[in-house]
Amino acid sequence: MQTELTELQPQLVIASQQVDEIMIVVAKESAEIAEVERIVKVDEQAEAAQAIKNECDTDLAEAVPVLEAALAALNTLTPARPPAGVKLVMEAICILKGIKPDRIPDPSGSDYTC
Repeated sequence: MQTELTELQPQLVIASQQVDEIMIVVAKESAEIAEVERIVKVDEQAEAAQAIKNECDTDLAEAVPVLEAALAALNTLTPARPPAGVKLVMEAICILKGIKPDRIPDPSGSDYTC
């Protein structure tokens, strides 16, 4: 058995060298794969961020005209003649907050406002 081991020693050394060379290749390829995985992950995150941005842009495109219409409607309000809906909302706020209304005659003559 000792002679067999002695005879197999050169093959063992060669096999050990081959294993070391393969390990070097595997380590190098593992590093390359890790770099590719990192790049893919960054790309996936960029795609997800772009999708979120696109969704936000779509929502914003829908909201801007509504905002502009609301601002235009707000510019039409005057303290002297508020619309009936504004009066109603202000009266409701006064009631909810427990604020006594100031008895100011309504210019249209309908009722008092708070």
